[in-house]
Amino acid sequence: MARIGEILIEKGLLTEEQLESALEESKLTGKVIGKVLVGLRLITETQLLKTLGEQLGLTFYDDLSNLEIEEVVIKAVPMKFVWHYKIMPIRLAENILTIAVSDPMAIWFMEDLKLHLGFNIERVLATDAEIMAAIRKHYGFGAETVEEILEQKGDLKQKEKPKPDIIAAASEEKSAQDASVVKLVDQILQEAVSLRATDVHIEAFRDKVRTRCRIDGVLYDMNVSEQVKHLYQAIVSRIKIISSLNVVEKRLPQDGRAILNVAGVQIDLRVSIIPSIRGEGVVIRILPVQHLFDLKHLGFSDEAYIEIKEIMQKPYGIIFLTGPTGSGKTTTLYSCLNILNNNTVKIITIEDPVEYELDGVMQIHVKPNIGFTFASALRSILRHDPDIMMVGEVRDLETAELAIRTALTGHRIFSTLHTNDAASGATRLLDIGIEPYLVTSSVNAFISQRLVRMICPKCKEERKDKQGLPKIFDNIPLFKGKGCEECNFIGYKGRTVLYEILPVGPGIQSLILKKASAVDINRKAREIGFKSLGDVGIEKIKQGITTPEEVMQVAKIEQ
Repeated sequence: MARIGEILIEKGLLTEEQLESALEESKLTGKVIGKVLVGLRLITETQLLKTLGEQLGLTFYDDLSNLEIEEVVIKAVPMKFVWHYKIMPIRLAENILTIAVSDPMAIWFMEDLKLHLGFNIERVLATDAEIMAAIRKHYGFGAETVEEILEQKGDLKQKEKPKPDIIAAASEEKSAQDASVVKLVDQILQEAVSLRATDVHIEAFRDKVRTRCRIDGVLYDMNVSEQVKHLYQAIVSRIKIISSLNVVEKRLPQDGRAILNVAGVQIDLRVSIIPSIRGEGVVIRILPVQHLFDLKHLGFSDEAYIEIKEIMQKPYGIIFLTGPTGSGKTTTLYSCLNILNNNTVKIITIEDPVEYELDGVMQIHVKPNIGFTFASALRSILRHDPDIMMVGEVRDLETAELAIRTALTGHRIFSTLHTNDAASGATRLLDIGIEPYLVTSSVNAFISQRLVRMICPKCKEERKDKQGLPKIFDNIPLFKGKGCEECNFIGYKGRTVLYEILPVGPGIQSLILKKASAVDINRKAREIGFKSLGDVGIEKIKQGITTPEEVMQVAKIEQ
């Protein structure tokens, strides 16, 4: 049988000089020649395994992710064997278990598997990365850590006898500090960061624990090992410890925060814990410590950027951002402040909570439970002579009146309202109890926005099927994401903003003074060139940025 180096030279994958160099390295280190060649990056692991497969008569799989593996196969091989030997079971038929391995020369464990599992073993080849990805997919990520903890602690599946509260709390805190539990929580956070998640949701039910993460506004199952249900309380306690919360308190909601280094990235965690009938529910908000606040990066066009910048340059008045929770209003406000932030102005923000830290900006976190509300904070900061203020949200008449009167005294103010569109912003202020003349004198613009997912640029392809879509799309080329590793096979990656900008000019002011409806204000705005959320959405669909389904979820599209 020809040696592997000779075969690689015959295939043109290696030169004789490279082989000689690798053989010298192999003698010095004691490593097998194949690993040396891959380590020196003279060939890839895939090239090596394909060649070895041909030499040894073993099948090579270059993609395990698309392989259908039956549940019976997964259940036949315990996680401890899979993780210990770094193998992936892929098929079980007629008492023959087929496993994927990345080292065809390692055959010592096959007898061990046969003895413990009772199957005859056949091997196929796959790269180490493919095997590890398949293990995470079918056994759940962190499964090896869960298995390790359960083995260390014995049979935690059996119900323990009730313990006094103090003893139970001490036991939970000790469990939460165990290296394996610390590792497991770190793995959950690392997985969330690698998936670009903004939130992690951990919830307890009667016979399971559900762990999900929100990616681009949509919740996805994180595929954690099922056995994590036996460690749920230790995980919650660990999360409480890192966010400086009370481990003993389980009856009341708690909120905390922490800054951690996860996978080489510094992230800011906002932790919220609430009691439920089956245990405490945990939501971890993941915020990067360094964030790019730029209107164009968010998805505002050059034209919209210029319009917003002109509105912001007015010497006084309010700009209201409108939209539901999670529509990116705060990020847009931060981007506006970032444009105005320089050494010649003083900027103060009042928020609940402070989401990102802005260099050069004084940021205040309100605490309504002790009487420190938006309104009381706004009264206090006026004594600090700010030029620009951001009020996180106008929730009531008192805050609205204070913000408006502050704007009328020569200040620039940014704030948010919860309304469905820009035109409804004016009517909401009137409904709160603000006089129409105060609205027209103080408000410079209402900006409404929503977030939609963007098509993954890596797997973007033209879409032929237009069934069920409005007729407006009949003559528009549409695109979709096929799904690839870059977007975790979702087809979307990242989000962009849909927006509508309504300057409060003379025409709109006259309607507000007449207490006109939002429909009338919207109609007048369209006469003077106003673009709705749907209009901007169609533009982004034409540009191949997003899909009709994404836009239609958040905006009305005219037929």
